[in-house]
Amino acid sequence: MNDSEIPDIDADGIRSPEEVLIFSLLQQANNASSPESEFFSLEAARIYIGIGQDRQAFELLTTLNTRQLDLELAAEILLLRAQYLVDNVRYREALNVLTIDRFDAIPQLSIALQKQLRTMRAQSYEALSEPAAGLRERILVGGLLSEQEKNLNHEQIWQNLLALPLDELRRLSENEIVYAFQGWYELGIVGKAYQYNLDRQLVELNKWQSTWIRHPASEQLPLTLQLVESMAAQRPNQIALLLPLNTNAGVIIRDAFMSAYLNVQSFGGQVPEIRFYDTSSTDNIINLHNQARIDGAGMIIGPLLRQNLSQLQQVRNLGVPTLALNNIDGAQSASDLLYQFALSPESEARQLAIKAWNDGHRKAAIMNPDNANSEIYQRKRNSFIQQWTELGGQIVTQEMYGSNYTQSIENLLNLSESANRREQISDIINASVEFSQRRRQDVDFIFLIAEPLAARQINPSLGYLYAGNIPVYATQDIYSGLNRTLEDVDLNGIIFGDSPWLLSQDDELKIAAQLLFPQTSAQNLRLQAFGIDAFRLYPRIRQLETGATNAFIGATGVLSLDADNRITRQLDWARMQDGIARPIDDTQ
Repeated sequence: MNDSEIPDIDADGIRSPEEVLIFSLLQQANNASSPESEFFSLEAARIYIGIGQDRQAFELLTTLNTRQLDLELAAEILLLRAQYLVDNVRYREALNVLTIDRFDAIPQLSIALQKQLRTMRAQSYEALSEPAAGLRERILVGGLLSEQEKNLNHEQIWQNLLALPLDELRRLSENEIVYAFQGWYELGIVGKAYQYNLDRQLVELNKWQSTWIRHPASEQLPLTLQLVESMAAQRPNQIALLLPLNTNAGVIIRDAFMSAYLNVQSFGGQVPEIRFYDTSSTDNIINLHNQARIDGAGMIIGPLLRQNLSQLQQVRNLGVPTLALNNIDGAQSASDLLYQFALSPESEARQLAIKAWNDGHRKAAIMNPDNANSEIYQRKRNSFIQQWTELGGQIVTQEMYGSNYTQSIENLLNLSESANRREQISDIINASVEFSQRRRQDVDFIFLIAEPLAARQINPSLGYLYAGNIPVYATQDIYSGLNRTLEDVDLNGIIFGDSPWLLSQDDELKIAAQLLFPQTSAQNLRLQAFGIDAFRLYPRIRQLETGATNAFIGATGVLSLDADNRITRQLDWARMQDGIARPIDDTQ
């Protein structure tokens, strides 16, 4: 370091003992040779950090050349640099520092620096959505941690495992030869492959424990798996299902629930007694709920209708856990035993707004049907607008469409205004004018609410009317849920969110459920997924409530429990390509 590199601290203007010490250390650094010079600068940087001047510390540390320094001193300097980058959400830059060649000799570092290095690497990989790399760092650091640190580390390893696709976990396990890594991958498979089926997961967990007796995870299982045995033992022996069986939705949910029930029963799993209560003929759901309790129900699933749920929300003493199959936004329940689970149109629209925002869009155009009788469409539109404006997005134009899609698109994009200008100019000069029609240029993307038939005409028309390069984000209404490649080619490029049940064939239960109770429309398939998840949730609510797991992957989405006892679900994202709804990751 030379005089020109000493930070500008005016000795006459020094205001604190820390600044005096920094100035002294930097003078010593300037007068010393390496490695003493770097040591004095490092100490000055630490004092900067102690008084909240992290940026000055980082700038000082970046002036130091660590290539010729002893590894321990070099590591201390580099780790302080990386910590600043992590703290300022510059994770890729942090990894550039944390993965230099010199760190190939990690075992030569002190235990404290090894822990710091691997933990910071893991945090950076996780922040960059690279869970496989993150979990490897956490596995490697495990042997250096205290018991309390191990517990926290195991939970983070578990979250990384669950973030990986099942096929990748299997591939990693098959190709791994290191004991610690392979054991974790195998445990991840137990957690991921059998998460829908508590009994099967318990059997597979016992097998894993017998095989991996000396594995670190065997000594301290992730909390999610610690609860598997207790959940299996504590789940109710009798469940009451309260549904309106005179409605299509009620019947589909019942049949789907029983599909999941019969699937568990088919391999000898423990299943509860199920009693059905038809809510179609009652105006007082509380009496029916009480009757189910008198009959011995340890848990009640339902009701489905909002007016019934509204009654239950007023009851303080529900007596048993109750999973309502609907949701009333903004209404607080009197009982903490009431849980709400719904295929919420508001949630879908809000997630779509967040997806578009995260994709970098800021200015939206909205197209929705002019059918004023469609309450669901209005709820989606209003929820999208509310979420979009809360994020800071702008609605630049809106248009409702009827049967004349072309006219509606022209209005949305101001094409008719462009044509009017041509006519005005032509009239003024009394001559025809060469003209290329231009759309408005202030639209980042289009938010579309449409059913398949309308969407198959609107989407190609956008291309024809000079808007083929504007991304379209649509509600799930555009998707039929069936393999209709020839018709759905006209939906190519549209991005939408939907239940995994419709977008994936990975769920082995889907084939069985479709054989027992086939459904041929998207709406019915979504209801079928809803009924499947109602069964999967009944023994898992306690797991979600304790925080042992943040979420689990259901048929309707990634399910979690919020502070108001509402089951929230994160949709899967797809883009239409070659007439097929493909998961976003497969097409980007």
